[in-house]
Amino acid sequence: MKKFILLYFTVIFSLTISAQETVLINEEFNDNTNNWYIADDENLKTDVTKGHYQFENKTTSSRWIFTTINNLSADEEDFTIEVKLKQIKGDKDLAQGILFSLYSNSEAYHQFFITANGQYKINHYYSKKDHIKVNYKEHKAINTGLKSYNTLKVVKTANIVTYYINNEEVYKSGNHSYYGNRLAYFAGGNITIEVDELKVTKSPRDIHLIENADKIADKVKLNDNVNTKYDELSPIISPDGKTLYINRSDSPENTGSADDDQDIWYSTLDENGEWTLMKNFGKPLNNTGKNFMVSVSPDNNSLVVANTYKSDGSPDGQGLSITYKTSDGWEVPKPFIIEDYYNDNKYVSYFLCNDNKTLIMALERKESLGEKDLYVSFLTKKNTWSKPKHMGNVINTFGDETKPFIAADNKTLYFSTDGHKGFGDVDIFTSKRLDDSWTNWSTPKNMGTKVNSPGFDVGYFLDAKGETAYLSSRGDIYKIENAEKPEPITFVSGIVYNKKTNQPMQANIKYYDIEANIELGVATSDPITGAYKIILPPGKKYSFVAQQKEFYPISENIDLKAVSAYNEFAKNLYLLPIEKGEAIRLNNIFFEFNSADLMPESFNEIDRLFDILNENPKLNIEIGGHTDDQGSDQYNNNLSENRAKSVLNYLIEKGINKNRLTAVGYGKSSPIVANDSDENRAHNRRVEFKVL
Repeated sequence: MKKFILLYFTVIFSLTISAQETVLINEEFNDNTNNWYIADDENLKTDVTKGHYQFENKTTSSRWIFTTINNLSADEEDFTIEVKLKQIKGDKDLAQGILFSLYSNSEAYHQFFITANGQYKINHYYSKKDHIKVNYKEHKAINTGLKSYNTLKVVKTANIVTYYINNEEVYKSGNHSYYGNRLAYFAGGNITIEVDELKVTKSPRDIHLIENADKIADKVKLNDNVNTKYDELSPIISPDGKTLYINRSDSPENTGSADDDQDIWYSTLDENGEWTLMKNFGKPLNNTGKNFMVSVSPDNNSLVVANTYKSDGSPDGQGLSITYKTSDGWEVPKPFIIEDYYNDNKYVSYFLCNDNKTLIMALERKESLGEKDLYVSFLTKKNTWSKPKHMGNVINTFGDETKPFIAADNKTLYFSTDGHKGFGDVDIFTSKRLDDSWTNWSTPKNMGTKVNSPGFDVGYFLDAKGETAYLSSRGDIYKIENAEKPEPITFVSGIVYNKKTNQPMQANIKYYDIEANIELGVATSDPITGAYKIILPPGKKYSFVAQQKEFYPISENIDLKAVSAYNEFAKNLYLLPIEKGEAIRLNNIFFEFNSADLMPESFNEIDRLFDILNENPKLNIEIGGHTDDQGSDQYNNNLSENRAKSVLNYLIEKGINKNRLTAVGYGKSSPIVANDSDENRAHNRRVEFKVL
């Protein structure tokens, strides 16, 4: 749309009224000391008269008169523009208002218009076309009719622009990254408007930064084994830091043929700590659709990928899927089923947390505050998830939240948004989860200019240590020191064995808060090697087990309440076949001192025994109590029998028929090691069950 522009530059005197705000223009038009444009010709008539700046457009074309706001660096500073105006002549359907952030070449600007019949319009013109936010919509805040004053106010904070009519907010947008320093009055046809007041202020840009934003080195672009002339996007680093997954667009080696095709690629660290040449993941993960990774499990044995797949591996529409490693390679991904799932946005992003039970999504739904917001769903059964839950208005904004990532501590969130104060179009932020509601978060902090650019910054992934981050910027993959560390975790790894044959085996791994008796996470061991890896955040005492049908899981426990640094812990897990005559120790059974009263930490272990009995209704067992050699025979016999009975009674209360259970106290008669140390005596104090 062509507009006739009258150029005029005014001299503006700045007045600092506080350490934070500087007045650039404060005009009531009592005179023309600021040299506003004065004209009277066939096209327009303008004048400063009686406390007004009068602007009469004599033509049917749109016209504007602009001025330069001196001393304003609009890209680096925040500003407020407030103008009071009214229409005194002409058609009430024609627009009046302002253009702001106008560049000298007029190739980019913002429009904020109203009409005397009560409508308003907001538009952002750039890249030679309009990007209309609101297109002549009625609003009750507008004073209608000729000669009715209205005050238009624009507040720009970082990349967020908020629009007000008569002090009522009517629109807010974060999709901006550049601002000119010109302001124009606008008349949309043959009308006369009067500007009564104009005030422009500026203030330093106030962005809530992480503490060490400027104390880290610049990000480093990865080598040519990773980055190519094609777009490399959304890096995902495995928790052990040894495998890097990316999405590569438009490569001739991709599976798809469309111009916007995308495939999953991966690289591994070599012995020198360098990334090897990226390899296409191939089928079944890559097909003719748009393929991209979402997350990887701590053990690299399962991957979450976008979209759904038919049984032959071909595309089957939008959604989310998971694939597991098998002895023959990767299986065709199976779809996630999410209760009441819908997304009103054309884009979506996901992240599956390391517990494999918590799914974060960026969706646009009826609860959303603006565009996409962050939601959370929880695993209810295999591949089935609860209804998405809005994660609250501390992290979510009117803008667009996307690319969520939860660190290994399961508390620290990194995400991209244009809705919080930032340095560019979309910036990366971090926030801490404050409780288990998943709606209570700390105020998001910007990751700073070492991470964020004036452009579009998305995708921030860490390994389990949380020291190094990987991100995509302008189509290339970078790494950078992570200045906002998550809480330290413990990386537990080992091999799952059949205890009887000592052969590795595949199994499900589950870990629990042993005191609260709550399952916290799941994993899967490698189908060939039996290797497993799980990540345990600090602050709890855990039990963890491998589980497989017709085997009894021998549990282990670890106390991480006092952990203050990253730690790695190796522990092999064993499964015993459930066979007649087999005696199996219940590792995590705890009693009060010199008592048969079960401590709450025991319930998780006995619940697993209950599950085995429930799944095998013909199974009868003997529960045997054992002590060390301290104390008399009678005392130890009574104590061991009473402890066995406590376990028996717990199982009966949960519903196991008492005829299937026998309790025996063996006292100190059956040690499994010599009672010659405190450690050995503790090993002999135990509860076992024997299959009858």
